[in-house]
Amino acid sequence: MANEFYVPKKYDSLNDRRGYHSHRGKKKCGFLRCCCCCICTLFLILIIIILAIALTVYFLDPKVPTYNIDNLDIKDFNIKNGIKLHTNINVVLKATNPNKYIALDYLSNEVSMAYSGSILSSGHFPPTLQHGHATTNLNVILKGDADFGPTMQLQLLKDQKMGYIPLLIMVKVPIQLVIADFFHLKKFVVRVNCSMVIDSLEPNKKPKILKKVLTYDFHL
Repeated sequence: MANEFYVPKKYDSLNDRRGYHSHRGKKKCGFLRCCCCCICTLFLILIIIILAIALTVYFLDPKVPTYNIDNLDIKDFNIKNGIKLHTNINVVLKATNPNKYIALDYLSNEVSMAYSGSILSSGHFPPTLQHGHATTNLNVILKGDADFGPTMQLQLLKDQKMGYIPLLIMVKVPIQLVIADFFHLKKFVVRVNCSMVIDSLEPNKKPKILKKVLTYDFHL
């Protein structure tokens, strides 16, 4: 009987790696397709958000409010015990909101008056909600008992004689934007500095404002 040896068949699949590479290629394509879909979705969401913000800004047409000080009323301005200055001054802060759909909610605030670098008096006005297209007069009573030594007294006497008294009125007020009387947005802080020159600081005499410069600062 002839010698016959059993030779196992060689399966082409063991040596052919095309199927392996094809499987990896499908996985890679699927991963790239998923990444592309995610990026496109995020890009679309970003475009929608930008368009929504742009349309909101266009519709609301936000404008910066303006402030002014038109009136001072000196109730009391006297030196006591030789070194203390007692003051009681009524200041009218005029606030104008030019926005139609945005109201301004004025929260707890600080108002002070300084002369020659020293704070003479301070006060505040009540929290107020100012609607759109409105001008509001905010009455502030400034009271104080400040140190007022001989040097400052001589300087004030000199300014009084010249009829040229420089003052600085400082306002710090947090404001919250209110849209359509319903949506309350994040508040921001407004600082208003009014450098003015008046002709007199005598009690019960309305001073004349000779010069006035206002500066604004807005921050979160």
